[in-house]
Amino acid sequence: QRVEGFESQKVRALLAYLGCHRAQPQYRDRLASLLWGEKPEDSARRNLRQALHNLRSAFAPLEDPDKIIEVSHKTLQLSPQLECWVDAELFEDSFRTGLAEPRPDLYQLARAARVYSGDFLAGFYVKDSPAFEEWMVSEQERLREAAIETYRTLIGTYLKRGEYHLGIQYARRLLAVDPLSEGAHRYLMRLFAQSGRRVRALSQYEKLRSLLAAELGVEPLEETTDLYQSILVQELPAQEDQPEPVGPLIPMVGRRDPYSKLQESWQQVLRGRGRFTLLQGESGVGKTRLAKSFVDAMTSKRSTVVLSGRSYASAPLISHRPFGEMLLGIFAETLSEDHQQLAKELSEETRADLLLLSPQLTEVAPELSVDTPADPARLTHSFLAFLEALASYLGGRNDPVPLILLLDDLHWADRASLQLVASLAPAITSRSIWILGTAISSDPALDHWLASIEEGRVEPLPLLRLDTADVLEIASTLLGISSSTELGEFLFVWSGGLPLAVAELVNFLWDEGHLVPGESGLWSLSEALEEIGAPPETVGKLIQSRIRRLPTSARRLLSLAAIFGQQFDAEVVQKAAGEHMAVVDISIQLMIERWLVRQSPISWTHAPRERDLVLWTRGARRGTFEFAHEAIRIAALDEINPIRRRVLHHDASEGLRRAQGEDPRTMCEKLAHHELEAGEWASALPHIEAAARQALTAGAHDATQWYVKQGLEAISRLTAGAKTAEERKRLAASQKQLSQLLEGLERQASCEPA
Repeated sequence: QRVEGFESQKVRALLAYLGCHRAQPQYRDRLASLLWGEKPEDSARRNLRQALHNLRSAFAPLEDPDKIIEVSHKTLQLSPQLECWVDAELFEDSFRTGLAEPRPDLYQLARAARVYSGDFLAGFYVKDSPAFEEWMVSEQERLREAAIETYRTLIGTYLKRGEYHLGIQYARRLLAVDPLSEGAHRYLMRLFAQSGRRVRALSQYEKLRSLLAAELGVEPLEETTDLYQSILVQELPAQEDQPEPVGPLIPMVGRRDPYSKLQESWQQVLRGRGRFTLLQGESGVGKTRLAKSFVDAMTSKRSTVVLSGRSYASAPLISHRPFGEMLLGIFAETLSEDHQQLAKELSEETRADLLLLSPQLTEVAPELSVDTPADPARLTHSFLAFLEALASYLGGRNDPVPLILLLDDLHWADRASLQLVASLAPAITSRSIWILGTAISSDPALDHWLASIEEGRVEPLPLLRLDTADVLEIASTLLGISSSTELGEFLFVWSGGLPLAVAELVNFLWDEGHLVPGESGLWSLSEALEEIGAPPETVGKLIQSRIRRLPTSARRLLSLAAIFGQQFDAEVVQKAAGEHMAVVDISIQLMIERWLVRQSPISWTHAPRERDLVLWTRGARRGTFEFAHEAIRIAALDEINPIRRRVLHHDASEGLRRAQGEDPRTMCEKLAHHELEAGEWASALPHIEAAARQALTAGAHDATQWYVKQGLEAISRLTAGAKTAEERKRLAASQKQLSQLLEGLERQASCEPA
């Protein structure tokens, strides 16, 4: 409420001083000398009494003055019971709490930064009161230094954490307080450079140089000039400090029963009784996490080989894609350079058939190359022969190692992959091979496929949502048992027990500064949850709000990565974006820390490179990555408007060409997909035709049919715009070949059993 009716500045000064010292009574003599020190003692005390009377009169229309100011014969004090908010008091409390050990409290420091809006009593002047003036200037300097320390701590923390947009905001506020601070200018230069705004970083140096020349007649310090030179040549000096730890780790809870059933199945596999177990549940229920956590635990106890592959919701359509990933992964990682002997133990027919599953295999294992023609009809036999040879090669003929085929997201698998799984299921019953798959439940096509598998050959294992006690356990792990009830109820009500929703909400609270590091490795809530406000109403919108907190450069790269699919290669993204690799490194590191992406150990594009591993240890983020969940990729895609998507697909195809060439064996599906999405029909057509022929060779009729139809659509569009007779003739020939291929496929499909 506005208080008016003050007779003089000294009455206002009296109120300001009492407000800043309201924790203890102030002696009348001290107040009189502070404001009327040039007057005789009696006159000064009389003036104080008059000022007090005026002050009480000013408050009278709002509240009983006795409830505001406590008066005694010797002292004055603002009533301790008065609900009074003082900005300087709140600033100091937040500043002290924020810098308390063991680490800075970003919420408290940000709160202090919000309160500090400029110098203490800026522009306030009291005539003939040197003692008050001295106190006021002293407070201005003290609080200004506290504000500078607040901003520096916030900037340094956000710089290390990669949250450059927040760091830039506080660096600008620091410059507003201390315009000649070279440290503040260096902060801004580094923040601009590491967020991909190199030109802004360089111009900040020139601005500083002009300012120092005009104000002080000096040049910037050597440290500042060195930073400028490093940005100029795009080589940022490394940070000596270690980055802040990533956000809260969310435990896996509520999975005791399914975990026990997985253990039972695994024991059967170890006894030579192969199984096919399928974890089923809704999207975001934690199927993949449970499967991978179990496999990690079991493989740490005994020698086991895991072949991992997954299917994808997004194009490009690649036949037998999860099995191709398995082969690439096992040869590129587990076998590495030591695969010549295994290749010799495989028959030429088996090697030829393996290349149907993964044409890229010859890049990492040239010994597999043969001239023998492949035969899709013997694919199951050849893959099983490879598994047996692998188990014996790694464990010995008398003690072959058990094998786990981890197949993720089977509900998105192409029909050729599902047919291979169905034919493998009865063939592994007398072998130590475990097919462990995950799939969304209640998928009609998948249910139909499962029904076609011989009874007893698949073991469905449903996975349900978490209950209240499970979510409360997550909250107690984060905050401790004594403080977990409020958070547990909040998480359960909002998420409905869906693990993905719980995780994203916890990450959201952490991103927004509501969940902050506490004591003994725990976390704490910065304020009551009812004061925070309602989070976004869906998981997708929640993820999008988190993505929007990324720096502009990182957000742009994340969008491009989403265009590539669930997996993406850092080098290809860099080529497609035309961005400096240092910016890509920093952006990916930030995405990892924010639980948006994770490193993917297996690449379906090419083998992980030794150079990538070396660079990774030095902080460079190379190699293949994947989105932490498909929902994150979908949320990123939903942020891109259709016109922008077409541009990004064009950039993706160009990035693939620059990074990996146009080898028709390995690139035709990917280039065809991106060029189709970009509407570039002419350049897409040869890649579509190559992809159709490759799918036909592999016996993947669904994929062949899809590519043929896409090719016919491309020819129709190109014919409508053809300008020469020669061009129309060439397109007509392509159309005839594709039509004949489609007719043959349809005749063959009509002869196959349903």
